[in-house]
Amino acid sequence: MVKNSVISIISQKENEENRGSVEFQVFS
Repeated sequence: MVKNSVISIISQKENEENRGSVEFQVFS
């Protein structure tokens, strides 16, 4: 249970970073 929650949090952070990089590419 704990491992799954940690993995989900890490995946969410990665998704947010990916969105930011995509937006950055669009603006640049």
